[in-house]
Amino acid sequence: MNPMRSWLITVCLVLITTSLADAQEWKQLDGDALFVLAREKAFNGNREEARLMLYEVLSRSPKYADVRILLARTYAWDGQRDQARKELQIVLADEPVNEDAFNAAVDVEMWDEQYAQALVLVNQAMIHYPNQEDFLYKKARILVELKQADAASQVVSRLLAIDPSHAKAHALMSELKKSSMLYTAGISYSLDLFSRSYDPANYLAAQLARTTSWGSAIVRLNYSNRFGTQGIQPEIDLYPKIANGVYAYINYGFSNNSLFPTHRVGGEIYSKLPKSFEASIGARYLDFNTSTVTIYTGSVGWYVKNYWISLRPYITPGPPGTSVSSVITVRRYFQDGDNYLGVSAGLGFSPDDRRIQSSNGLSTDGIYVLQSQRFGINWQKTFPRNYEFIINFSLVHQELTFDQGNYVWISSSLVGIRKRF
Repeated sequence: MNPMRSWLITVCLVLITTSLADAQEWKQLDGDALFVLAREKAFNGNREEARLMLYEVLSRSPKYADVRILLARTYAWDGQRDQARKELQIVLADEPVNEDAFNAAVDVEMWDEQYAQALVLVNQAMIHYPNQEDFLYKKARILVELKQADAASQVVSRLLAIDPSHAKAHALMSELKKSSMLYTAGISYSLDLFSRSYDPANYLAAQLARTTSWGSAIVRLNYSNRFGTQGIQPEIDLYPKIANGVYAYINYGFSNNSLFPTHRVGGEIYSKLPKSFEASIGARYLDFNTSTVTIYTGSVGWYVKNYWISLRPYITPGPPGTSVSSVITVRRYFQDGDNYLGVSAGLGFSPDDRRIQSSNGLSTDGIYVLQSQRFGINWQKTFPRNYEFIINFSLVHQELTFDQGNYVWISSSLVGIRKRF
């Protein structure tokens, strides 16, 4: 026999024998000890092995509720929510007031985003445990998801009366107070510094946002002072809700100044997808004095733990060729969606950028297929009295429209402040 083949067979036999020996060893444990070992395996990510142990315990003690509840949670963690529900129904059929089973059942429905059913279950649980803090907090979170902010505030107030030091309840109350503020006003200033050819460029923007029952609206006034010219551009952004998990972006801007497009129109549809993904597809249309541009874009975003990762391409057809660019963004969120630190990187030039290299907008020769590389850092943080502070910095290495093959370094800095009320 080939020595290598003989060695492989020996290794496989040793592994199989060791695995069987381990299985026989844990089967010798009593139910409680095996349950403890299964918990350790489950919390360390070895859920398949944990389930084998839990089923072994249940084969001996079918009504061991804690074992079946843990089994249900392992299924829920792996996305097998229907199987988790079946296991919990068995427990609640035997023990209709089992607190841990209710807690797990509420979690399963919340993780599956079945908030109406989660509310039914948490209300059933609170008949027997009216002051249980986990149930109160989860009910408040469910009511938030169901857009019942007033009811959620009442539940949080009740929870804080029971436990004034409940950190999550305080955070949720702050979130609810913030969501009840319908307006946000803000102002920002940004400065572009060029390594050659251009003087510094200045930008100022003031905006007012309003949250409504159908979505949100933002009116903005942009001011630019660059290339020896000044100009303003009013614009409006709308974010209407279309369906559950689906919303749109609609933009229109107008200017009679050469620094901005005469008309700027944008539209995009965003949709929530399974497994914490989101995708969008849309377009931008820019009408300059001497040319028009249509840009096709979209995005794919993924929320994973406290991070958001997004990829957005821009495709601009037109002579002398099609321009393709893309930007990837990674954000690390902290206590909520208004507090984050992000980085972005991109390749390729998009005429949708607010930085245009010609005082007349795009060149009369049309769209150049320009080379560009960029890197940016952005930071946003909330402060007391409902203020938000924003700092962005980016560095761009960009080909010149009038001198292709030669580049300019552009450093951009932005500071902004917003106030909710």
